[in-house]
Amino acid sequence: MRTRTSLGMFIGIFASTSAATADLLPLKNGIFVPTNVACKGAANAYMVNYWGRKSGIGVAQASCTIKSMTRKGNVYTLREECRDNQSGGPIEGGPNVLTIASPTRFAMGGTTYRYCGLKPVW
Repeated sequence: MRTRTSLGMFIGIFASTSAATADLLPLKNGIFVPTNVACKGAANAYMVNYWGRKSGIGVAQASCTIKSMTRKGNVYTLREECRDNQSGGPIEGGPNVLTIASPTRFAMGGTTYRYCGLKPVW
């Protein structure tokens, strides 16, 4: 009986941990560029990234964390906290609104982005 209880507790803990670490956005993890920009050789200025869980939409010079999010259909409004990767200082910005068409394509700020993979292709 003790083995079943321990196993049941393990499964319950594992299930709740998995749910807590789920990605907040239905996007593939990795790098995205505007649809009119080639993945190979894309400049850092064109790249945005999403690394899953509570990661926000980041850029080469900053890392962002989703602090709150609302969703209406496929439109996600993110309030993020972003920090400069070099100084560690906060970066101010308004909410990001994403319209997610698929795990590999979304629109933000009037630009449509597509998935390029897990790392830049030079």
